[in-house]
Amino acid sequence: MMKTLLIAISLIAVSGAAQAGSKKSFGCGYQSSLGGDAHKAFLKKNAQNGMAEQLLNHFTGIWQFEEEKRICEAYERGEPAEFGCLIDRRDYDAILAKMPKNYGSLSKEDLHNWVLNRKLSLSAEGNRYRDIAFNACVKAGVYKGKLREVN
Repeated sequence: MMKTLLIAISLIAVSGAAQAGSKKSFGCGYQSSLGGDAHKAFLKKNAQNGMAEQLLNHFTGIWQFEEEKRICEAYERGEPAEFGCLIDRRDYDAILAKMPKNYGSLSKEDLHNWVLNRKLSLSAEGNRYRDIAFNACVKAGVYKGKLREVN
């Protein structure tokens, strides 16, 4: 599970830092790809155990990829698109909505079993959302590169 968390964190870092030199960037100046004090407070308030913290970090990354996709698609349509660091603009309620139902009352083992019984592993899910966001930004002309296959 720790390997999955490290993969998710690295995906967030790659996503934000890949275009850091561009005017249309999601890059941030934070040392951690998960951000600063707001994310720490979010975890402290909402993670009752280590597994819940890992899931919250995972779904924070998923939310971020979804937001990057939304922004790039808006840009492609010629609509206002606010690029820049997403860490301070996160919708923590939307992130919590991605968690298993009643996750706050579930033990570490129950959460682990929930992860194991999903169709996609956390790392595969993170890769999928990362590639979808990347493709949306390539199609919009925000990123340079080739479209990635999405599994």
